[in-house]
Amino acid sequence: MNQPSLSRLHLDRTTRLRGVAILALLGLFVSLYLLLYRLGFYGSLLCGAGSCGVVQASKYASFLGFPVSGWGVGWYSAVFVLPLLALHPRWWRRSGSWPDRLLALATAGGLAFTAYLTSVEVFLLRAVCMWCVVSAVLTVLIFLLAMPWRVRHARA
Repeated sequence: MNQPSLSRLHLDRTTRLRGVAILALLGLFVSLYLLLYRLGFYGSLLCGAGSCGVVQASKYASFLGFPVSGWGVGWYSAVFVLPLLALHPRWWRRSGSWPDRLLALATAGGLAFTAYLTSVEVFLLRAVCMWCVVSAVLTVLIFLLAMPWRVRHARA
């Protein structure tokens, strides 16, 4: 039987942007959970596998004096709103509009920051947080759906 391969999977722009928004909403919930834990609203972090407590208590759990999970809340919020703006009737037919360009920039930056944080977990802390892995997987999927490399080829 002839089944389509993932390399030939084509999703239209609307489907991709909706997917980005849904994944960003999931990431927002994860980041918000970690932020609330960090701020003391939860006594213990539910982590079925991994070393969430070690990662969350490390000096790397803050960036520029603010909890990394707080940065995640901000990033996921922006990545949730940008595709919704890109789907607005004013821009939905215009790939390459400012929401598309900001989404491309945000997803590329988010992927780079996630790579940094994951390398810190694995190589410096030698501890991996399950929630951080979930966030990293969501970030990679968001990056792939946003397809920022296509923005430069867009028509104005």
